[in-house]
Amino acid sequence: MNVQEPKIVGLFPTPLYLSNINRSLTETEINFVDKCKNNSVKNDGNTTSSDSYILNNVELKEIKKSLEIAVQDYFNQVLSSTDSFFPYITQSWINYTETNQYHHRHIHTHSLVSGVFYIKCHDELDRIEFYKNKEDRFFNLQVKEFNTFNTTDLWFPVKTGDIVLFPSTLTHGVDSRERINTRISLAFNVFVKGTIGRKDKFSELIL
Repeated sequence: MNVQEPKIVGLFPTPLYLSNINRSLTETEINFVDKCKNNSVKNDGNTTSSDSYILNNVELKEIKKSLEIAVQDYFNQVLSSTDSFFPYITQSWINYTETNQYHHRHIHTHSLVSGVFYIKCHDELDRIEFYKNKEDRFFNLQVKEFNTFNTTDLWFPVKTGDIVLFPSTLTHGVDSRERINTRISLAFNVFVKGTIGRKDKFSELIL
């Protein structure tokens, strides 16, 4: 009996936005980032700037503009909505990860989209890792050949100047680093202002 060739379709993919700032950081920006390291606090696996609204500093205003452009592009391409709202960056902070340090697996709560901007990293060895949520794993099987459906974690190489955007509920992190350089990344969260939904459908929400 002949059976039609099957087709497997991946439903509801997770958007991952990858871009680059396409310029070197200025001396003012670099000096500010280095200065912030002297006022950092211990995190789970690395250290983080004590200022959790780091992009509000005038020294990083041009970087913030570039990130805002990327965020707007993400919303235009991924959500492509006609609702009257606009995204804005809420909190932002700098992560410093040294040799043998790591960035614990986590998600970002109270945020719609999260992002990472790579200020300084090893362009050949550094990466960001994403993990499938535990709630989506019914089996824990030995895999013969990995594919889109049975993979539980994926990593992407990153280089200095890269911008990565993703849904805030996506688990991510960085395993222990054996690289000798200090990896410096700027993380941030995004929410929206405006009106979503429709008043005549009793779904209006003014933010």
